[in-house]
Amino acid sequence: MPCSTRFHLSISTAFLSLLVVGVACQTDEEKISAFMARGDAAVEAGESEEAVIEYRNVLQIDPNNAVAHYALARSYTALQKLKEAYWELHESVRLDPENIEARVSYAQFSLLARDYEEVLTQVEEILAREPDRASAYTLRGRAYAALERYDEAQAAFDSAIEQAAAEDLPVHLANMVQFQARRGDYAAARPYLDRQIELDPSYFSYAALGRHRTQAGEYAEAEEAFKKSLELATKHKDGAYRNLAGFYFNRNQPDEAVATLEAGIDAVSEGKLDLIYLLARFHASQGNRDAADELVTRATEDAGDDPQPWLVLSSYRSRDGDVEGALEAVDRALEVDPENTAARLRKAELLVDAGYRAKDDEQISVGREIVDAVLSDEPSNPQGLFVSAKIQMAELDPRAAAQTLRSALDVRPDWAQARFVLGSALMLIGDQNGARAELARAVELDPGQLHARRALARIHASLGEHEYAIEQGRIFLRERADDTATRILVAQSLVHLGKPDEAFAELETIDEKDRDADSWYAIGRLYMVNGKLTEARDALLAANSKRPNMPDILRSLLRIEHASNQLSISAQRIRDAGAAVPDSARIALLEGRVALLEGNQEGAETSFKRAVDLDPDDAVAYQQLAAFYRGTGRLDESIETYQRSLEQNPDSARLNERLAILYEYSGNREQAMAYYERAITLDSSLGESKNNLAYLLAENGGDLDRALDLAQEAKALLPDNPNTADTLGWVLFKRGIPSAAIGYLREAMAGFSDDDNALGIVSHHLALAYEANEQPDMAMEMLETAIASADRIERNGQTPGWAAEVRAMAERLRGASS
Repeated sequence: MPCSTRFHLSISTAFLSLLVVGVACQTDEEKISAFMARGDAAVEAGESEEAVIEYRNVLQIDPNNAVAHYALARSYTALQKLKEAYWELHESVRLDPENIEARVSYAQFSLLARDYEEVLTQVEEILAREPDRASAYTLRGRAYAALERYDEAQAAFDSAIEQAAAEDLPVHLANMVQFQARRGDYAAARPYLDRQIELDPSYFSYAALGRHRTQAGEYAEAEEAFKKSLELATKHKDGAYRNLAGFYFNRNQPDEAVATLEAGIDAVSEGKLDLIYLLARFHASQGNRDAADELVTRATEDAGDDPQPWLVLSSYRSRDGDVEGALEAVDRALEVDPENTAARLRKAELLVDAGYRAKDDEQISVGREIVDAVLSDEPSNPQGLFVSAKIQMAELDPRAAAQTLRSALDVRPDWAQARFVLGSALMLIGDQNGARAELARAVELDPGQLHARRALARIHASLGEHEYAIEQGRIFLRERADDTATRILVAQSLVHLGKPDEAFAELETIDEKDRDADSWYAIGRLYMVNGKLTEARDALLAANSKRPNMPDILRSLLRIEHASNQLSISAQRIRDAGAAVPDSARIALLEGRVALLEGNQEGAETSFKRAVDLDPDDAVAYQQLAAFYRGTGRLDESIETYQRSLEQNPDSARLNERLAILYEYSGNREQAMAYYERAITLDSSLGESKNNLAYLLAENGGDLDRALDLAQEAKALLPDNPNTADTLGWVLFKRGIPSAAIGYLREAMAGFSDDDNALGIVSHHLALAYEANEQPDMAMEMLETAIASADRIERNGQTPGWAAEVRAMAERLRGASS
């Protein structure tokens, strides 16, 4: 219809009417063009709220306008409305599959949302159109790393490096360094780090170099790198001071650490409060509580209308166990700024922590509501993700917590507390190398992270890194001298390093009146190691008096009393424990062991079966029953028992492992290898399965490259187990490297006692390696050991399968030398 106007209106009314009519007369295409132009102009002017209005006007006319959806997504991103931005990116990609930038953004948002399969889907679409896009390979690497598909992640990060433009290469190298460090493989990271420094000699690069050189024990070079990082730092100068101070503290140089922090407090404005807080923690760790309190109090008194110092005070108080004081401080922060997100989340964290300790569902619910509200508006808020992860940890879902924490650390990588909680989550899911890397980073970022140090000491000890376990444990004990569990751990690591006197000295610092069952047990075990059985028994009896019916204590007493012809005493003690705790599978196992020692096979079988019934997931119970059946020639019954259990628990790595062991005992090597494969697929930390599979591959002419990889992994997982040393040496021999095999085989021999049947097998292996290495005299010496072992076994009524081969080899060598 043609437009018309009335001429008797007033001038102003007429102007407005003309404007309205002019708009009304526009076509939809013209309106869309005008709205888009105004939206783009608003973006140019930094007025994102206005831009959102204009782009939404477009979508009211044309809901499928892909350009408007993408523009709206960018405006929402600028406003930190990430939930809305995520949806608009989804629509952008759906409506315009060729918009690569939208796909990249959508993949990045999917990574933050932990939708890793969507990330991989988008990456495939991006690379199908732009196969040389480095950022897409990085996104693929991060998704694979989050899914724990580490080999694929490494390949993706390598591809990103290959495709990166020269100016972007340092960033992609840094991604690879971070990935390898997260896995704990500092050696693999180092070549990439060297290239990164060559191309980008920045604060970040030298800080990473300092961390890597510290891990390598190159302390003088590490100090130089941290100083160079400080010299180059501009925007992140507070972080550079923190890194250098942490290095000094970890090296037990508190004066240098304090001086560094004091210099940093004088030199920086941004991050000053964090340095004050860290210095207060240093003073507290050195026992100077007055200086620590004065620092934090002064910072808080100068707060004015800034909520941040109150949050620092809240953190300081909670670290001292003053939860009520911490909540009071965060409430003061909220009085200053009721909408402050950091303060709201800090309160949520305190409520959740206190709620789980007190089993107060109402407190937990209030805390969760705060977190959910923040993450609804800001899905990538690191503090919100951190508190959410703590809730997941409390709900016994460490795998989900680890993913959430990695998302938080992608946004805030230098967060010590988040790295500590991530390390704890990784410990719970069995990723010890990953846990070690995160905990080490936590104490490097914040040397006052005492709980992280204690956890790191445990990880080092479990990995056989006893010197590091002692170092971290002793730093922790400087401030928490009454922590007997950590002192025991330090003593145990000293024993592993062949320092029993130092171990005794460590345990003797625990006042006798303060010794608990664990302390007495550790002392008793130490006496046993040194052959002082009377003293060991006294200590173990003291442990038993404080914690009756503890299987480990009862087992150690059984060993001593059996050796000293006092079996009846131990037998009665164990039977009393069985009556007191009838549902304990571990005590049932001890009752079976006693029955065997008394020659009561029927009683032993009954007890071992009862142990399996009481705890069907206990691998030790099955192992004992399997050993009993094996000794009585009844392997079929044991295999049947395992199969029944596996039907109920098909994803139990341990049950697969034990079934594999039984098949190996029965001579069915193919079935054994199949179950070992399934076991390590379900749980890559099963060192025994990796060891046994490697041995079977070597014995049966299998893939020796795979056997070597498995044997090396098993040795790393079980560094003190002589079987892993034997397997690694045997695989190296089979690969034709006898010189490398000899060292591992000698290590294995040292790990077996003279009455261990395995000694003969290892001696035979070592004899073969010496012969291949053209050392016939040493080979003959090993054969004599093997023959002596065979003679001893035969006197006990058994004939080892290797005995004839050993004797034939000895005859051959004697003939060759005559």
